[in-house]
Amino acid sequence: MKKILKDKVALMCLIILAIIILLGIFAPIISSYNPLEGSLTQKFKSPSLKHLLGTDYLGRDTFTRLIYGVRTTLFLSVATMIPTILIGLIVGLVSGYFRGIIDEILMRFCDVMMSFPSQVMILAIIGALGVGIRNVIIANIAVKWMWYARMIRGNVIRQNDKNYILFSKAIGAKTAYILKKHIIPLIMPELIVLITLDMGWMILSISTLSFLGLGVQPPVPEWGAMLSEAKNVISTRPEQMLIPGLAIVITVAAFNLLGDSFKDNQ
Repeated sequence: MKKILKDKVALMCLIILAIIILLGIFAPIISSYNPLEGSLTQKFKSPSLKHLLGTDYLGRDTFTRLIYGVRTTLFLSVATMIPTILIGLIVGLVSGYFRGIIDEILMRFCDVMMSFPSQVMILAIIGALGVGIRNVIIANIAVKWMWYARMIRGNVIRQNDKNYILFSKAIGAKTAYILKKHIIPLIMPELIVLITLDMGWMILSISTLSFLGLGVQPPVPEWGAMLSEAKNVISTRPEQMLIPGLAIVITVAAFNLLGDSFKDNQ
């Protein structure tokens, strides 16, 4: 952790992400406007002290919708990542530790699922389940957990032949103890790197699906949905797309650079 804090790029990314997260958490305190309510008499107002980033085509405060969008975009990405990681961790540990027929069945299933392009699979699942953020989350989990399972399995296999693991097995240590005390702590650094890098992918996935009208539905503030609403006035009000677009770019870039820094400092 000390190496990360000494890395200026990583430190800057941590500060940026901390600010974004705090803006989302304290959005009701930071802004007194309702992100869902607007006034047609206030539409397309220029940035001012009253409206820091102006207003949109319905007169809603853009800054308010942007910071409330953190809750939707970023927090939904986290909510999607947690079950994805847990499923991948369980499958990877079971497959890599026990090997044999269990490993063959689980990995062949992963191979089949991973042979399809992830975005095509996500669209297919949403098409079958229907439009909505719940189904977007389910689709992303269903597509992504195999990548974690494969990575974790490979790490577990590498650790299985270490002397202290073999010694623990020889003295009769329970499987749960070996996994908890030895293997999981060893694979955690690489897992953190992958999680950090994948957060950017997850944000882009949720925002893209919302932009296409398959995820978060209006009038809920979400960066991809805000882009979708702004595309209708791109020729006259390009700043309406620029604001949520920059929010996505900055957040994704911060996660990616932070993940690279974790990887370099392992």
